[in-house]
Amino acid sequence: MGASFSIRGIVIASRPHRNQDAIITIFTPQQGLISVMVPGAKKHSSRLAPLATPPLLADFMLSESKGFYYLKEGETVESFRGLYDSFEALTCASHILEIIKDTAVDPESSQALFPLLVYVLYDLSKHPEKYRQIVAAFEWRVMDALGFGFDLSECDCGNPDKMPTRAFSFSKCRLYCSAIGCVAKAKDYQFVSLGCVEALRYIREAPLERLSAFRAEKYVLDDLCAVTHRYLCDRLEKNYDKMEILDTLPPMKD
Repeated sequence: MGASFSIRGIVIASRPHRNQDAIITIFTPQQGLISVMVPGAKKHSSRLAPLATPPLLADFMLSESKGFYYLKEGETVESFRGLYDSFEALTCASHILEIIKDTAVDPESSQALFPLLVYVLYDLSKHPEKYRQIVAAFEWRVMDALGFGFDLSECDCGNPDKMPTRAFSFSKCRLYCSAIGCVAKAKDYQFVSLGCVEALRYIREAPLERLSAFRAEKYVLDDLCAVTHRYLCDRLEKNYDKMEILDTLPPMKD
């Protein structure tokens, strides 16, 4: 074994390896995603077993041998235990971790996404009833972090109409007013409420600890969830469908 070193990271995935071991994926702000062998993780008596269950923020002591990392010990910083009390929150966490696994591809993106992931998982574990707006806020901030920012300024016609909607253009990545000529320029679009536009602006500028600290009527939240999710799927060219099962459940009570 090589020299040991310590890192702080979030376990975002775990899979069995042989009979008693596991291989976990740790997301770190410096190195992005790394795979780590956890010896004996499947043994009930293993002191390392709790460190192989995602999601988990911890300080890890690793060693390297023949180009592979091995977990020697670790200390939990945040277990996000509240996620396990809510099917909705746990489903959303799985969705969020899938996105991180696909997007944390270099040091620059990892440094931007790591604090976002920590705050979002913590928020979700403490406020599972807000899962829709937490996920929407996460998806929107991920797009900014990856350089897919959307232009939220007013329609460039110079005379936006007084209608309470705007055309959210997925193809032009900007807003248009609902005047006939402007909508024609929007091409592939969805009408959204002005409340949705204000929520998108808030999410973009809000500090991480206040990311989901906004109130929205159901119709605004419906617009928000629809456009943030589709915009993310379009830009990443992947259909993220883990949350579709939640559409079949009754709404959570606040």
